[in-house]
Amino acid sequence: MSSRARANVDRELILNSQVAQGMTVIGDRWSFMIIRDIYLGVRQFEEFRRRNDVARGTLSARLKSLVEHDILYRHRYQTLPTRYEYRLTEKGLDMYPILLMSWEWETKWGRGRFLPPTLTHKTCGKDMHPRLRCGHCHVVVVPNDVRFSSGKITQSAQKVRPRYQRRSKPKQESGDDSDRHAFTILDVVGDRWTSLVVAAAFFGMQRFDDIASSIGIATNILADRLKLLVDIGVLARVPYQGRPRRFEYHLSEMGRDLYSHTITIHEWTNRWLIREGESPLNLQHKPCDRPLASEVVCSECEKPLVASDVAYEKEFRHREAG
Repeated sequence: MSSRARANVDRELILNSQVAQGMTVIGDRWSFMIIRDIYLGVRQFEEFRRRNDVARGTLSARLKSLVEHDILYRHRYQTLPTRYEYRLTEKGLDMYPILLMSWEWETKWGRGRFLPPTLTHKTCGKDMHPRLRCGHCHVVVVPNDVRFSSGKITQSAQKVRPRYQRRSKPKQESGDDSDRHAFTILDVVGDRWTSLVVAAAFFGMQRFDDIASSIGIATNILADRLKLLVDIGVLARVPYQGRPRRFEYHLSEMGRDLYSHTITIHEWTNRWLIREGESPLNLQHKPCDRPLASEVVCSECEKPLVASDVAYEKEFRHREAG
């Protein structure tokens, strides 16, 4: 296969992968914030707005979209005047593994704003961390243990595009040291181009031209996103040629730790957005040589985690907001 043909195949794989399709539904940073906050007990419009300092129009649009995608539903809690709160559907509740892996990455690498500092598994009574493991062999899932192959890319998948355009890069505080602690996971996965650059890195793309061709990104936007990802530590800039001096972009430990979050989105999309037999991207777990079917478990007792069995400090969000 020629390099151009391979680039076209890689581009189809990345742009039509389950992660790319899932992110069109849940990838917008405001939508993800809403879903996260509902899991933390926020239900009403004004509380969403105050907590995240989001414009009313933006919040209304995101809530409407999440209802249309059957992730949320409106529940009337007052009749005079009529008022509604937002709750998770079955589809939304099934996003819990995504939220758990987001919390794990955020508390390790980000600033963890509005997130509980600890999670307690009520089943074993211990503070714990969520762990992503293979549901077949129970080995923790890491990037090098997963192989991918292309599946069936349907016409409907090819038409999937983001509902919202995200044109500006995430804001950062000034100062070299503060920059690394001023971002959240939403700055990485809540922007379409940034998330696609990270996806390309997981597909083995390391050089500027390869990344650009694999995701169809303008060179000035790519340069901006690569600089951001290097500045915050997700990618490392490694020279591979002296004259002229050129660089590759390698995933750091921080970047590789995004893999668990990525896998949970991939599998949620498989369950809810992909028709049976039409998987664009197939994942195989090499240790057991079976199709990857992951589960998120407690680090202490290794039991699968469900939202009703995980406790956190209820008052933390009120202190943060104040």
